[in-house]
Amino acid sequence: MTKNAISLLELNSQIKDVLQNSFPGAVWVRAEIAELRENRNGHCYLDLIEKDEKSDQIVARVKAMIWSYTYRMLKPYFETSTGRALSGGIKVMVQGNLEYQEVYGLSFVIRDIDPTYTLGDLEQRRREVLNRLEQEGVIKMNKELPLPLIAQRIAVISSPSAAGYEDFIDQLKSNQYGIRFYHKLFPAIMQGDQAPQSITAAFDKVFEHSHLFDVVVLIRGGGASVDLLCFDDYWIAYHITQFPLPIITGIGHERDISVADLVAHTSMKTPTAVAEFLVSGANQLLEQVDEYAWHLQQMARSRLSIQKQKLDRLTYTFTPGVTAMLVEKKHQLKRYTEILPQKAKKYISEQNERIGTSLSKLSIWPERLISQNMRELDGFQDVFSKKSRLLIKREKEHLSFVETRNRLNDPAEVLKRGYTLTFINGEVVKDSAKLKPDDVITTRFRDGMATSRIIPKKT
Repeated sequence: MTKNAISLLELNSQIKDVLQNSFPGAVWVRAEIAELRENRNGHCYLDLIEKDEKSDQIVARVKAMIWSYTYRMLKPYFETSTGRALSGGIKVMVQGNLEYQEVYGLSFVIRDIDPTYTLGDLEQRRREVLNRLEQEGVIKMNKELPLPLIAQRIAVISSPSAAGYEDFIDQLKSNQYGIRFYHKLFPAIMQGDQAPQSITAAFDKVFEHSHLFDVVVLIRGGGASVDLLCFDDYWIAYHITQFPLPIITGIGHERDISVADLVAHTSMKTPTAVAEFLVSGANQLLEQVDEYAWHLQQMARSRLSIQKQKLDRLTYTFTPGVTAMLVEKKHQLKRYTEILPQKAKKYISEQNERIGTSLSKLSIWPERLISQNMRELDGFQDVFSKKSRLLIKREKEHLSFVETRNRLNDPAEVLKRGYTLTFINGEVVKDSAKLKPDDVITTRFRDGMATSRIIPKKT
């Protein structure tokens, strides 16, 4: 049986004819850029996809390309209009022609791009992030934290090579009030696709040492709008809302405000403005302290003046009374001076009589004490003598008992009672299990020795 068949080239040619007939001109297509590659010739190759809104699964895919001469015009036009690089992960509306090559297959050649569609998508994503934070009830959490009176311990999240970081540090160090600040840099990537992950990782590191800081500043220092879109990322915003310390941003937006700015405790335009904010806050407290000190000084002076006036009045009032009291005390002292010699003489006489009585008692007391101790010593001597004789008698009886027991345990006495001692190789046999057939043993009796040989047991 002969089968009708066409060649692969014929099949692809028919497909090409069908596509050209169905899409004779350029078409506008909405899609998401999954991947974008630029080759050395300046051509741009893209993977365009469409995802299901509910499952986020890819439901369509097509290869696309932009020729170098077109790409040189479309790329700056798109980035200038949207403030964002033409890269993977963004949605675009492009115009192009479907082309089918018999060898390379289907491709979509892009001729034009509509940046307003991408702008609408970016704004839509930004609103979705804000709505999500609002629904989760966290959008104002960082703003509700109290700002320290003086924020001198500062955790800085920035790129170490950013000019904005250097400006921030210089502004802190060279402040005109001489206020000293402690700052610690937690480096992060501040632009591009890796920025959100790097910045959130820096927040996590600061959190591990949050007890060492008063505030956290997130600074970048300006740049093109395309470089600052990472600060609309949900996870950066979420970390800010959940952070236990106030966050101050100085990202460098001149016109737009990012989601990070909206959820942070305080948002400033530039890193320098952040430094000025911290310096002015500290100086404001110092000015308040100086003002309080001046008021305290005035109050102290007023109080001292009042007390001095009271003291002057009291001095005027009490001077006559004090003078009269001093005169009276002088008369009393004079009377005591006259009485004191008589009192002292009488006191000395009484003490002499007491000393004489004590000396009389002291001369008799040692003789009584010695006599009493002699009687007690005689009693101890009698008791010691009796106990010594009794102890000697008991020890003699015990010694006699030990001597008798040793004599009965003497080997010669044991042999007299019918016991024997068995030796092998000069050693006493204590266990029969140690004897083997044909061993020669010696048995000692009360009146002599005997030699024997172990006979094997008959089976």
